[in-house]
Amino acid sequence: MNSLLRMASRDMAALRRVQMVSNHYSRDFFKISFKKPVPMKRNKATAKEDQNPEAVQQAKQPESTQKVAAVAPNITDQRAKWMAKVSPEMQKKAQLSANRGAASETLHSFPSTPPIPISPQKIQESNEAFKGSCSESQRKSWMNRMQGSQQQKQAQWVKEMQAKQQAGREMQQQKLQKIKEQTNAQAPAESNASSGETDEATPEPKSPERLAYLEAVTRLNSYQVLEPLPGRITLKPSETQLDPIVEQTFACLYKTGLDLTDLEAIPVIQVAGTKGRGSTCRIVESILQAHGVKTGVLSSPHVFSTTERIRIDGEPISEAEFTQLFGLLHDQLIEMKPLPAYNKLLTVMAFHAFRNAEVDVAIVEVGNGCASDPTNVCLHAQTIGISTLGWEQNFNLGNSMRDIAWTKAAIMKPDASIYTSVIQPECCEVLNQGAKKLGVKLHRVPAFHEYIEKNLNNKKTLSNVNYSMRLNGSLGIQLAYDYLRRYKPEYIVGLEPNSVELTQGTARGIETYEQPGQFDIIKCGMFNVYLDFADTLESMMACRDWFYSRTRCNRFPKILLFNKVNEFNAKDLLTVIRMNVRFDEAGFVPNPNYFEGEIIDQAQDSSKSMVWHGMENLQRAKRNAGNWRALCEETGKKDNSQISLSIASYFEYLTNKYGKQSYGKRSELDVLVTGSRQLVAATISHLHKLKGLNTKI
Repeated sequence: MNSLLRMASRDMAALRRVQMVSNHYSRDFFKISFKKPVPMKRNKATAKEDQNPEAVQQAKQPESTQKVAAVAPNITDQRAKWMAKVSPEMQKKAQLSANRGAASETLHSFPSTPPIPISPQKIQESNEAFKGSCSESQRKSWMNRMQGSQQQKQAQWVKEMQAKQQAGREMQQQKLQKIKEQTNAQAPAESNASSGETDEATPEPKSPERLAYLEAVTRLNSYQVLEPLPGRITLKPSETQLDPIVEQTFACLYKTGLDLTDLEAIPVIQVAGTKGRGSTCRIVESILQAHGVKTGVLSSPHVFSTTERIRIDGEPISEAEFTQLFGLLHDQLIEMKPLPAYNKLLTVMAFHAFRNAEVDVAIVEVGNGCASDPTNVCLHAQTIGISTLGWEQNFNLGNSMRDIAWTKAAIMKPDASIYTSVIQPECCEVLNQGAKKLGVKLHRVPAFHEYIEKNLNNKKTLSNVNYSMRLNGSLGIQLAYDYLRRYKPEYIVGLEPNSVELTQGTARGIETYEQPGQFDIIKCGMFNVYLDFADTLESMMACRDWFYSRTRCNRFPKILLFNKVNEFNAKDLLTVIRMNVRFDEAGFVPNPNYFEGEIIDQAQDSSKSMVWHGMENLQRAKRNAGNWRALCEETGKKDNSQISLSIASYFEYLTNKYGKQSYGKRSELDVLVTGSRQLVAATISHLHKLKGLNTKI
């Protein structure tokens, strides 16, 4: 029993020594906090306890029946006090420490031997050693050193940036100085050369016929304001009454001496749809000419000149004939009320030109209004084609593709052969319903690759055709076959509708087919220029696929030159063309002032209207470049857009950047020009000028 008591007393003494040392260390530990701790006050009782711990221990021997009070945690920091009241973790720690104190004091009920005393000198030495390891002064000195090093780094960085800026200013000044020296050196040479080249620099004077033609086109363009505003066609035209636009066109024909019998004497092929109407008309024209048929074509819009809208036997009418015809008809129609609009005048002029030239067939492109278009005066048309359907750019024909197909189906006529290249199932269903209502059959033309597989002798010719032939060639072939089946059956003996066999004349017409500006390629020096006036989503998709298929095998830098006449769907077109094609640069230029084959220089015409028009086009080019920049940011790529004031300046920029290559190598560029007809036409004119300069040199 005594041995157990002695062991218990020794354990109690060891616990008290550990508790005293921990109290001293915890008291000194708070000195390294950011707020200096408040020192604990020592009363007389604690001083006596330190001097004579044995006497105090004997006096404080508790009885077994006495209750032990909970020991409160020693909290010296103000923040710790607040956390002890608020934080549940601190409350749990305080409760645990209190339970430990109560458990330790229950052991005091056993008699124990006096604990081993710890001298105050040892405690003081341990406190001083702890203070020396991490003091507040050392912490402050360490913070000062860190802040000082950061300030030094920042000051060094500022000095380096200032030095770089100064070096850049000096380089810019040197470049400006060199430019001034070069201009000063070239000024005398240019002054000497200008005296001998004044005759070549001045433009050639225009002939009276040219001036009369330009005046006639200007007067014709003034009738564009009379065109109806684009809108949605909500009412179906009556089967007994003519559309007001068609009725007024008939009145204009009667007024100018062209009655219904003269009109019905000309066989007509009508081509309606959304995209590919002009290409289909050119394909039919080329195939029929190869079979010896004299053709007349009315299509729109034109690329270079207004005379391209009316073609006789594959060639536009002459400027003199256009001026004479317009003057004659305009004098007769000027008294009509209301005045005829632009498209009505062109339709009347075209049928007068067809009658005067005694053509065998008239190929007419139907406008966006379809049944409400002035070209629908051809009520006797027996061959009708409907090309690819899509969303119209200027006309809102409906809220769905079914509405658009319903509008295009109104061009169908009884006793006519209907051919279509439409592929959308819902559109085909609407077109079939319209054909059944009239009692005619709707023929869906075969795909173009079927002609290649069937005619292996012409495989090379068919494989190298223009891309527009791949898209619209099948429809054009079947329309030409239908006309030959009615009027020239000896050329297609034994060929059924939708036959994929090609006659010799058809193969020759496909080989000679060309359409400048659409899926066109021009080689000029270091530039491989790809041109297409795509302005809708469907057209831009076809343009992208064509450019990708033609340039994917080479590693030349790919350049985009883009312009949009309006901002209807500019960003959507740029989004489409960026897919699957990586352009090294994208150039944006204002819409060129292209009029009848001439680029009007803004510097020559200083009128306020021209200046305002140029500023508006420049702002539109900047917005297009901003759309390209936004698309680059969305995809995480570098912005490579470039804005130029003209097409010539952009090609000059490309020549200066890519023309001079190291080791004598000359790089080639694949340039895609698309977005608008004006841009394509002006680019073709500029390339012809460059070719002329190169041949002269």
